[in-house]
Amino acid sequence: MLAKEWPGLPKGVKFDPSDQEIIWHLLAKVGVGNLQPHPFVDEFIITLEVDDGICYTHPQNLPGVKQDGNATHFFHRAIKAYNTGTRKRRKIHDQDFGDVRWHKTGRTKPVILNGAQKGCKKIMVLYMSSAGGGKAEKTNWVMHQYHLGTEEDEKDGEFVISEVFYQQQHVKLGDIDEQDITEATEETIIKVDPVTPKSVTPEPPHNERQYSDVDLG
Repeated sequence: MLAKEWPGLPKGVKFDPSDQEIIWHLLAKVGVGNLQPHPFVDEFIITLEVDDGICYTHPQNLPGVKQDGNATHFFHRAIKAYNTGTRKRRKIHDQDFGDVRWHKTGRTKPVILNGAQKGCKKIMVLYMSSAGGGKAEKTNWVMHQYHLGTEEDEKDGEFVISEVFYQQQHVKLGDIDEQDITEATEETIIKVDPVTPKSVTPEPPHNERQYSDVDLG
């Protein structure tokens, strides 16, 4: 008897991992302990080579990235900006966009997994200035970057995970018709200004095998 073909995930299912789950995937990627990557992880977290890395092109050129508020996740390696020192590459060399670079905002946040710190999270915002110079302007592009360990800075050459998304503009009530407010449900109004981006879940490959859920314990 032929096995039933894998139908894929139902509509509405999102890949929206927590900070702890992202660190778990990173631990599995580098093979810490007995952890093994989930068989479908490459369908959800894209691995970028150095030449196609986060800081080598504008985020809108990265595979799968859209300007709709949804997040796309990437495995990539941290690269030093210079041969000496520990400063990481954040500037994007792209003649089409002028001077573009990621700037860290806020403090580095520890990520606790099973009662112990296993990694760190940084938040960065993309700034851009024209090719002719001038003050750099903040854009709506945001990146959450995760690395392993307890140190504030990631090590050169190690794998990190970056979550990239385009932050949607805030909607003011003054810009909404009175009729729209009357017809809108409370849930709709709450969702006008989303805080956490949702990720688009790609279709997993056809596979006859079935796998259990990832064990975060």
